[in-house]
Amino acid sequence: MIAIPVAGLLHTPLALARRAKIGTGWALIAGYWLYVAVTAGVAWHVQDFFPATDAPGKNGGWFGAAIMMVIGTPLFVVGSGGVFRQVREGDSTAAAQIRDQLAAVTVLCCTLIGAVTGLTVGFAFDFPQDGFPAMFLPGGILWGALAGAALGMRAGALITNSPDSHRRMTADAKSFARTAASILTCCLCVSQLGWFLPVWAVALIGLPAPFVLFVVAGRFERLGRWVEYRQIEVPKEAMY
Repeated sequence: MIAIPVAGLLHTPLALARRAKIGTGWALIAGYWLYVAVTAGVAWHVQDFFPATDAPGKNGGWFGAAIMMVIGTPLFVVGSGGVFRQVREGDSTAAAQIRDQLAAVTVLCCTLIGAVTGLTVGFAFDFPQDGFPAMFLPGGILWGALAGAALGMRAGALITNSPDSHRRMTADAKSFARTAASILTCCLCVSQLGWFLPVWAVALIGLPAPFVLFVVAGRFERLGRWVEYRQIEVPKEAMY
């Protein structure tokens, strides 16, 4: 958590030299720090969903990687100095730049939170217990990330003041939501094989299942309306 204000302090002299918006930058830093603080509090309460302290992957493994994924975006934005916006002649206004950055950060943070949530739900899945591999990897991270992206895109559409960005992000949110629901349904169906098959067999079938779904969707129009391949895109200039 201390890395965010420290990065802000280090970038402030450079921002002054560039005549960037110092007050606006520190307001963004405060908001990102609050996000990290809330995330840390939530992580403290959900840490029991991850492997036990003495289990492989807890110390410096799953738990640490999950936290770094979730807080990585604001750390990158502050560490790169992107919070200190510089308005040049011909560029968009500072308010528009801030809105674009907040929208981009929201999309990426929601996507990463969704991915971690999907992995956690998949690992804790026990209906049946032997079916959890189908809900874990890669299915868990796929439907979780896409569901998070859908939420982030919808929130980003409300944040941005560009009509074109609003329409695009709203359309992307609907597409990601449909695809996430389809992958989750696929994983739930495959996981039910755990009632009859051992864990290794469920894992063998569950591993390619989401990718097979994308291939099949490309050949059938009706399914293709629900399963669409779209990249999660945010304006690069909004991040730095």
